[in-house]
Amino acid sequence: MSVLRSILGPKSKYDHRLPYTYEARVKVSGVEGMTESYVSDTLCSLLERLGDEKAEPGEVTILEIRPEGEFPVLLEHCLGTDGQWLRRPEACRSFEAHYAGHEKTGRCCYRDRSRATEGPFEEYEPAVAGKAEKG
Repeated sequence: MSVLRSILGPKSKYDHRLPYTYEARVKVSGVEGMTESYVSDTLCSLLERLGDEKAEPGEVTILEIRPEGEFPVLLEHCLGTDGQWLRRPEACRSFEAHYAGHEKTGRCCYRDRSRATEGPFEEYEPAVAGKAEKG
């Protein structure tokens, strides 16, 4: 890796067709208003982490994080026919039909990014909990 790349980060982070990063927000069962968040540079590594954590799809929201905002990822593109989180290479085959950068030629535009997933980071919003109790 060049000195410039080590400072600026992966080149693909500057490709405006691609999300900057991905975030999964998982509701914590039994604690209204609490979520655990996981952040990853690639959608495939995020899904693998959700599978490893045994996150229930009904409790998860996945977002593309872009400079212009957060955009939901359809979970139907992230789950196999068995309802389990997809893993590579099955995830790649699903994504290439729906998301930029998942090339059908086998050249993934995310190849220069880390496949590590950070988290969980716990967040608690008492206002959300209070609304649920009143409603």
